[in-house]
Amino acid sequence: MQKQYENKTVTIIGLGTTGLSCVDFFKKKNANIQVIDTRANPAGADKLDVTIPLHTGGLNSEWLLKSDLIVISPGLAVATPEIQQAIQAGVEIVGDVELFCREAKAPIIAITGSNGKSTVTTLTTEMAKQAGLKWEWVATSVCRY
Repeated sequence: MQKQYENKTVTIIGLGTTGLSCVDFFKKKNANIQVIDTRANPAGADKLDVTIPLHTGGLNSEWLLKSDLIVISPGLAVATPEIQQAIQAGVEIVGDVELFCREAKAPIIAITGSNGKSTVTTLTTEMAKQAGLKWEWVATSVCRY
């Protein structure tokens, strides 16, 4: 289900590789982007377009509450009070994987987590082969099949 983001205020929390990828995605969608990173000096700050507002060193409740959409880093708990306040105010919260799945035009099997992803991916691939399912590709953080 692809969504329209033009002129929507999108707050991206986290300025790592994934956050920067989200910035690029929303720039192409003509969204009004702002970025928050809880670190005082995030590593990706020098890669961020200087025209995009950046708040560092903590969460910015005002930005969060004025957002149409918040893309939250998996490293930040949804139970964080500022995020809960935004949810209560009706702001939509998504993670990067959910965002990607929304925009993809094909069925997706996504395997995430801290441990066991490669094993589960291998098992899932083998089950799909045995079931005769056709797929385009399988990728892991280790290799591409």
